[in-house]
Amino acid sequence: MTKQVRALSLCFLLTVFFTFPSYSQSKIDGVVVGTVGDQKITYGELKNNLNSDPNKQSSLKELEEFLPIYLEYKAKIKFAQDNGIFDSPKLVKELEIYAKQASYSYWINNRIKEAEFDYYYKRASTEVKSEHILISVPPNASPSDTLAAYKRLIEARNKFLNGTDLAELDPQYSSKQNGRSMGGDLSWFSIGTTIKEFEDVVYNLEKGEISMPFRTQFGYHIVHLQDKRPRTPSRYVSHIFTALGTKESKAKIEQAYNELKKDSLWSKTVLKYSDDNLSASNSGRLGWINHGKFRTDFTDSVMAIDPNLEYTRPIQTSYGYHIFRIDSVQTFKSEKERKESYMKEFLESSNFSKSNEYVINWIQKNVNDQIFKESITDLESFFHSKNTSLLKDISYSENEATIYKIKDFHFTKNEYIEYLTLTYPNIKATDYSNTWMSKFISQSIDSVIVELTTSEFPEFKDVIDNYKKGLAVYQVNDDYLWNASTVDTTELKQIYNNNPQNYIYQKRYHYYLLSALADSTLEKAVDFIRTGNSPDSIRSYFPRVAVSSDSVALSSDPPFDKLRDMKPNSFSLEFDHRNRKALFYLESILPSRKMTFNESFNRILSEYQPIREKEWLDDLKKTYKIKSDVNKLRSTFKKEKALK
Repeated sequence: MTKQVRALSLCFLLTVFFTFPSYSQSKIDGVVVGTVGDQKITYGELKNNLNSDPNKQSSLKELEEFLPIYLEYKAKIKFAQDNGIFDSPKLVKELEIYAKQASYSYWINNRIKEAEFDYYYKRASTEVKSEHILISVPPNASPSDTLAAYKRLIEARNKFLNGTDLAELDPQYSSKQNGRSMGGDLSWFSIGTTIKEFEDVVYNLEKGEISMPFRTQFGYHIVHLQDKRPRTPSRYVSHIFTALGTKESKAKIEQAYNELKKDSLWSKTVLKYSDDNLSASNSGRLGWINHGKFRTDFTDSVMAIDPNLEYTRPIQTSYGYHIFRIDSVQTFKSEKERKESYMKEFLESSNFSKSNEYVINWIQKNVNDQIFKESITDLESFFHSKNTSLLKDISYSENEATIYKIKDFHFTKNEYIEYLTLTYPNIKATDYSNTWMSKFISQSIDSVIVELTTSEFPEFKDVIDNYKKGLAVYQVNDDYLWNASTVDTTELKQIYNNNPQNYIYQKRYHYYLLSALADSTLEKAVDFIRTGNSPDSIRSYFPRVAVSSDSVALSSDPPFDKLRDMKPNSFSLEFDHRNRKALFYLESILPSRKMTFNESFNRILSEYQPIREKEWLDDLKKTYKIKSDVNKLRSTFKKEKALK
């Protein structure tokens, strides 16, 4: 790893400060092991930037190798500050992009994941059985439509409380899709198998209780919790499957069963008989099965199987016919193992997401915010008074009243109106939707996410500052060390003129490589060239022939070794190349010659680069008076080791 690459990796190191166990340790960490101008680099700072894991002890060799790299890094930061690089538009823009996305990631990793998993884990050992009524309401429904759905569900709920079964109420009240009710009886399920809004309501009910109306992405629901029980252990299941709907399906599954009884290998029988193409190539493995992921009758059939059976007789479910094999029943040796398993399950479930929208929704629910309903009501009344006027055509009076607040960040009526006129300019004022405010809130949180993150997590400022320094160092490296456009070509030309023997093209073979699936197609291309046509035109006349062209020095690697014995304007014998028939056409042999300066530029630059870097870094060390004290580093390391 080069010094430059290692220095660049500092972009992503965060300084971690520890409270050490004794005064002696604190004193050791304060020992100065290097300086950059008047800036002192301590032993503790060096350790923390080499390795942010307090449980890992860096070796003396690692510290010695890292010290000059870190001192150069600190000097490059000073150079960037002195040359205005921290204020360059390119750096500022890149930092803005990084800071925003890093903010979302920081919330997930430092607050949301742990909080939501604790919530998930408390529910993960319970399964619930429920039934519901669903009235479909689109996301952009008008307030009158949502109110009508709410009232209908209250009516159904009251009837249930007065003794009418929900199964009887469902067909009367639930919306229909393809002629079937969208509500009704639900199978047993555990957490993570349905949408979170629905899950939250069900898990907060007592057995026999019915909810108040609530909204999900599908519309408005009421749900009745019929029963709760401990979660059934998941089973790892494989199957051989034949689909319903054909006369041969049952006979086919019986034939598969009979072959298994005759000691046919499971994997061989799966490949021969199973209609489930996705699992057949993997020995019929379906993975872990538990309640909520599949249809009720299928899951019930799986859970009823004696796990000690080698495989079952054919079983019919609503999917088709199966021969099941229970490969494993989930058990946990410890609470730690259970948590690790549920964490994996949680991260793959709909309860967890890394999207910005997920983070915004979580922040809104869990961080102190306030919607000023009186201001919204005033604005709605104002819009409804404007009849058919478009939002963009309405005159608004200035109003700095707060309409939404989160922590110490306020958003005014003026900002909301500006958002509406930009987002919905051609919509009538009377068509105002209550969903617009929620979208404005999401945009508002997004607009202050960096400041909000820093307010909630003060240490996040260090993350941004360190990344900013890393970007600046990268730009210094790019502009002054790596960028070809900033190199002094005078020195490169001097190297070129002083070492002409290093910049020579050896004898080269200019060839065309022709390939096709069929010999006959390749022969047509050969005849085409022999009759005086250019090989460059082959693609136009013979699309099935692949043509590549290049010049190479003599090579002993196949297939280019075939060029050795060829003469210009000749064809090689046919050979196999990447599962196709191929041959060479040698157009010419180019004699050895000296490269021009432009042709040799990249090679010279590559040779000159170490010299260029050394000269620049030597100037940097002089300018910023870089000094390292390796002896003090060694003695301090020994003292620290003796303490332990």
